[in-house]
Amino acid sequence: MTILFAFGMPGVMSSWGVAAVHALAREAFGDYAIIATDTVDELRQHVVAQSGKNAVLVSQFPEPKLSELILRVNVPFLLFLEDPVDAVSYLARATEQRDIGLVRVVSASLACLEPLAGASGALVLRRNDVDQSSGIDLLLKTIDRHLSTDLKLEQIANALLQVGMSMSPSGQPLLANAPKLEEAAAAVIAGYLTPREVVPEVSEALRETARKILCPLEFGRRENSGGTIFWPQEAFLSGDSLGHALDNLVDLAGGARCLIYGPYLHLPPGRWNAKFIFDVDEDCHGQIFTVEVHATELLGSLRVCPQGTGSFEAAVPVDVTDPRAPIEIRVMMDSGAIEGRLSAWNVEWLRAA
Repeated sequence: MTILFAFGMPGVMSSWGVAAVHALAREAFGDYAIIATDTVDELRQHVVAQSGKNAVLVSQFPEPKLSELILRVNVPFLLFLEDPVDAVSYLARATEQRDIGLVRVVSASLACLEPLAGASGALVLRRNDVDQSSGIDLLLKTIDRHLSTDLKLEQIANALLQVGMSMSPSGQPLLANAPKLEEAAAAVIAGYLTPREVVPEVSEALRETARKILCPLEFGRRENSGGTIFWPQEAFLSGDSLGHALDNLVDLAGGARCLIYGPYLHLPPGRWNAKFIFDVDEDCHGQIFTVEVHATELLGSLRVCPQGTGSFEAAVPVDVTDPRAPIEIRVMMDSGAIEGRLSAWNVEWLRAA
């Protein structure tokens, strides 16, 4: 039994890449099973149920156990990546969603895929880095070699017809004029978008929020190595108006309550230092705030008692074990207040040494 493994974040690169893997599988195996799963248990169930049948496994949100298995066995696999803001635009066009939920999905995929990026068995294909001077024939041959499907030239030609290669009047692929990746993707992907295309489905405000949150999550980029991940104020929700974005100013007047919660974003596994940054615009006279970090369980907490007005910081170490679990931060006021005001709330995440 042979399983071809393809991982990737939502987007054009992953859509075309997965189509290419299926095209190779049809030529190499004929009949084969499709395993769309993110977990080891479901993979095991498929293997047992298929009784040795060849397969293609596709995953956008692999659980840590699945990533650990891939790394331990050192199996060759593909990892498809692209600009995360483009991934948000792609999802917006493919779905009815138009809010920060799109950013949450892409953050989850990036967080889950990061452990696979440095594996010796990985062939990382990043859309914006793919050589646009070469055609998809060379790209497909590279994938074929890496996965050891060992197709003959005729089989490669047949596979190319399924991923954007033009056909001659006689029904043969025009190998002498193979399209580039973007041309091929536009031909076979519904809802195709050009790189960095601005789409009406995504507001400029949401695009900017996506840039702030997702670009630091891009792995394999030298400029992001060891960098800070930033969760801006606009990603959080108001405890005084459930389900609504946090206002620029948080009025403390009132009873003890949750002031801020969210943003239900994701981080790669590992040990992190969370730094909470906020301004006190109006003195809250020794008010004590409790800050909690939750995923599937409480990850960390601290109490903060800012004195006077100005900018304040507080930090807590956090261990992230499951990148698929969204992270919620809660800021709670421990007792009632008659005055006081917070602003400029945001969170910075830095990997612990």
